[in-house]
Amino acid sequence: MYLDESGINTNLTRHYAHAVHGKRAMDATPINTPAGTTVLSSIRLNGSLVYTTYQGGATAQRFREYIGKQLIPSLEKDDVVIMDNMRSRHAQIVTELLDKAGISYLYLSPYSPDLNPIEKMWSKMKSFLRKRKVRVAAELPEAVKAALETISTNDCKGWFHASGICVN
Repeated sequence: MYLDESGINTNLTRHYAHAVHGKRAMDATPINTPAGTTVLSSIRLNGSLVYTTYQGGATAQRFREYIGKQLIPSLEKDDVVIMDNMRSRHAQIVTELLDKAGISYLYLSPYSPDLNPIEKMWSKMKSFLRKRKVRVAAELPEAVKAALETISTNDCKGWFHASGICVN
């Protein structure tokens, strides 16, 4: 099981658009956006994921809360949690909770997002949100839910394979 977080806001726009020949494609985005929203999620090869959204950045306390309330109840006997080296992942309140619960966990090498299949999930989620053009911060959690419901088992298998993980 891989774990990561991603930041989103109400100013996401598409990277590509169609326009009448000779005209520039235009889109409007809010100038003053509220505090960013963070999505924290885990992903499995079978397509199941456990996520949460909250206003603001990732902290050790928020990470611990997610692990205790959502991740641990979803874990299976032989699961190993693989995560990046973000500072909050190493916080004592986090490692103590993981150790106390008997959870096996590993950290990815520094600066190696290409080894984490969840990065591809974030790309799909953000593409969905760009098309949706969510411009009200309070609507972001529901839009994230809709985006993550589009994740399939085949998506996950492809993302794991693209990250160099052998998939049978």
